[in-house]
Amino acid sequence: MPRSKYVTALDIGTTKICCVVGEPTERGLNIVGFGEASSEGLRRGVVVNMEKTVRGISHAVDAAQRMCGHKIESAFVGMAGTHVLSQNSRGMIAVARSDREIGHEDVSRVIDAARAVSVPNDREIIHVVPRGFIVDGQEGVRDAVGMSGARLEVETHIITGSLTAVQNVVKCVHQAGMNVEDLVVQVLASAEAVLNDNELDLGVALVDVGGGTTDVALFTDGSVVHTAVLPVGATHGTDDIAIGLRTTLTEAEMLKVNYGHAIPACIPKEEMVELHQIGQDRVQVVPRRHLAEIIAPRAREILDMVRLEMRRGGHDGFLPGGIVFTGGGCRLLGFTEAAQSLLDLPVRIGAPAQTIGMSDQVSGPAYATAVGLLRWGAKLRHQGNGHAPVGAGASAVYTRTVRWIKDFF
Repeated sequence: MPRSKYVTALDIGTTKICCVVGEPTERGLNIVGFGEASSEGLRRGVVVNMEKTVRGISHAVDAAQRMCGHKIESAFVGMAGTHVLSQNSRGMIAVARSDREIGHEDVSRVIDAARAVSVPNDREIIHVVPRGFIVDGQEGVRDAVGMSGARLEVETHIITGSLTAVQNVVKCVHQAGMNVEDLVVQVLASAEAVLNDNELDLGVALVDVGGGTTDVALFTDGSVVHTAVLPVGATHGTDDIAIGLRTTLTEAEMLKVNYGHAIPACIPKEEMVELHQIGQDRVQVVPRRHLAEIIAPRAREILDMVRLEMRRGGHDGFLPGGIVFTGGGCRLLGFTEAAQSLLDLPVRIGAPAQTIGMSDQVSGPAYATAVGLLRWGAKLRHQGNGHAPVGAGASAVYTRTVRWIKDFF
């Protein structure tokens, strides 16, 4: 069966499940289908209820199919969760050809050599990302193909995930009637949507503040060098409000989105907000600053953990490209100002760009992962034309998770 000209992205998050269908064109990604459903079967990015997760996927996919008039048979699926871990590795081989010219097969072999790291039986490699090549001791080579040398080395960034968590995501997609064309860690997909080449070359941090987790990725010299998933996200702030003000989660989310603030001192003391408390018939009134005082510590916790992760990645305070925030959680009022003050780096909100068609549906930072999955898929389908996903360095060689996913089904 010929491959569809459309690319489908499926972003399975803790708070929402989003399906976007796009058609790659010379003008950019033409968004032709969009569907969204609430996510009730995941906690911190991990499936805890398969039935609810399958139902959410089906609702989002059905809506996208109705909009684009095209049956969706496969998708590029984004995943996160605190089970996602990373490490750096190096591989080395002898160049095979007698004339010592490095070919694509040599690049594949050296990446396979780097991939041969010790991984526990309950974990599986999701990505092997080439960071740079070394030819006969010469470092800093971005694309080794065509060069001459006897020894080829590669530095890679390896991302692994819990085998059980990955299998459950794939099973949910299959039960919803689709195949997984590839599985992509969400922070790399988000980077594909919001980072530019200058930021990647200078050095930049991408922080995706999702519902259940916050994903961090550090990039230097055009490649990813460090990734991490933090066990706190925007829904934790919602929980804090619900507990602190004795209200429902729905009401707490509304209060956070409409009146929340990461810097309480910015809120006038006399400003009030109305809310419905559990067990109370009458509308209650509380100072808006009190609401901010409840949510601000959680925002500070996220930023403190981001700073610690940047330090672990070796780039605390030295990223000329600054920090790019994306994900729905970064829309909290005052969040970027608090981040700039605490992290002492340039900060901006990253939203998807270079999309046409129904682009308004996916224009906000909450949809960076979905749009990034579309771009990731489009580039992987055209690797032979020299395209590669962001952070892959100059090489277009990537370990595709789908190779081992198929072994399970």
